[in-house]
Amino acid sequence: MVIVDNKCPKDIWPKDIWSDWSPQWSGARITPHDVQEKHSPTQPVAVHLAPEEKIGVSQRRIVDARLWESMTFMQQDAAREIVAAFEMMGRGMGYVTSNWERIPGCSNPSNVAEAHGCMINLYIAWAEKCAQRKISHAMVADVLCFGFACRMIDHDRRLKNGSTRDNLMRGLSLYCELRGWG
Repeated sequence: MVIVDNKCPKDIWPKDIWSDWSPQWSGARITPHDVQEKHSPTQPVAVHLAPEEKIGVSQRRIVDARLWESMTFMQQDAAREIVAAFEMMGRGMGYVTSNWERIPGCSNPSNVAEAHGCMINLYIAWAEKCAQRKISHAMVADVLCFGFACRMIDHDRRLKNGSTRDNLMRGLSLYCELRGWG
C-alpha cells in the first residue's frame, strides 16, 4: 500500500488562501451594517435574559426596543416561551441541534418527550383561550415568530393603528395568566 503524503513533498501542497486575510475597513467603504443602520437604526438596550440571570446588554432595532421596553419582564418571558413552542411545533422531524439542559416552559422534565408535550400543550391551551377571549394568536405569532412590524399588520389587516400591539399585549398577559405568573 502506498501512502499519498509520502509521495508528495509538503511544499507542493497549496497554502490556505485565507490565512493572511485581514480586511481593512475604511470610512470610505460602506459595509452591510452601515446600510442596515441607515434604514433600521439600532440602540444599546438592557436585555432581561431570565428571572435567575443578570440583565445583559445588546443592540436592538429602535422599533423592536420600544416594543420590548413596553412589556413587563413576565410578558417578555411569555414571548420567549411562545416563540420556542411555536418553533418546536413547526420543526418537523428533521435533525436539529438543541440545548436540552434548559427547556423553556417546562421545569425539570424527566425526558425530552415530556418537555415537548409540556410546551406544546401549554401553547395549544393558550391558543384556545385566545379564541375564547377574541385575541388573535395568529397576530401574536406574526409579530413574535415572523418578525412583522405591528404597523404593517395593522395596515395589511385593515385595522386601526395600535390594534396589533394591543392584541399582542393582551395575548402575552393571557399567557402569563395561564402560567400563573401574576
